[in-house]
Amino acid sequence: MVKVALVLGGGGIAGHAFHTAALGALLETTGWDPRTSEVIVGTSAGSGVASLLRGHVSIPAQLERLLALPTAPEDMARLREIAGRESGFMPRWALGPQSPGLTIRELFRAHRARPMSMISGLMPAGRLATAPISEHTEELHKTWPDDALWITAVALGTGERVVFGRDDVAATTAEAVQASCAIPSFFAPVEIDGTRYIDGGVYSGTNADLVVEAKPDLAIISSPMTTSQMGLRAPVGSAMRLLPGHQLRNERRLLTKAGIPTLTLEPDLAVLRAMGPNPMDPTRIIPILVQASAAMTQSLRLKGNDKAVRILERAARQNPSPLDVPYPA
Repeated sequence: MVKVALVLGGGGIAGHAFHTAALGALLETTGWDPRTSEVIVGTSAGSGVASLLRGHVSIPAQLERLLALPTAPEDMARLREIAGRESGFMPRWALGPQSPGLTIRELFRAHRARPMSMISGLMPAGRLATAPISEHTEELHKTWPDDALWITAVALGTGERVVFGRDDVAATTAEAVQASCAIPSFFAPVEIDGTRYIDGGVYSGTNADLVVEAKPDLAIISSPMTTSQMGLRAPVGSAMRLLPGHQLRNERRLLTKAGIPTLTLEPDLAVLRAMGPNPMDPTRIIPILVQASAAMTQSLRLKGNDKAVRILERAARQNPSPLDVPYPA
């Protein structure tokens, strides 16, 4: 059987829409169902999509739900609540830095320090709750899924990456998604068994290096926080993608060194413009879906992606899709 690893990076509401469009393009082009992945790594927004896939909610069902949002007032209201827009879309902060100890630890790591961890320690803690993000996860998963689901977060006190579903750390799937999505200074840290956690994207935008141990025949990396195009015409906000892009290149080198081919799906200029400057803006979902679907379909036709497409077509023939589960109401 062909083993495919799926890596879903962070990116807020915009990232969630990008993942759904990218996976829809993969399904349409190759017939491969991402629910059949050998392992799924989810970071931040990617953890929510990963939990839906491991709950056997199909990509067409996910696309249908997102496309219906403009005519679904209750769902849009829920997204506005998650994004903080009901309070004027202004972050609500606690006083003082959330973890000075984390910044100090990173300083002592010298050249191995992670810039985002250092900055996150000095940021005030956000006060928005991540609980609404995991409502669908809670409905789908009463226990941890049998198939490999690895959800990343960062322990606020130490800066260590924790991988729920792989590491010996007790958490429900819903708690893991909440922790992975706790954007510093926006959402409140999530406490699980006495440890406070923040967004897994603080460690890495994708955490693609994790799949080395799974030894798949192909690793697919959906990375909303990087870009395939940089230049003078790129939106100003694309500069924020330099660090995640550097991390992703390092992770891909590790995969290549391990003999694992990769297929990376990243926004191009048109998708970046559709995303806009605010990754938590729910009004951007439909433009992102339209632009990302077209861009990713075109990307899969590029000659350099031939090998990955052939592997996915073979995987589609060998790995039957699970029975569909409806998108939670």
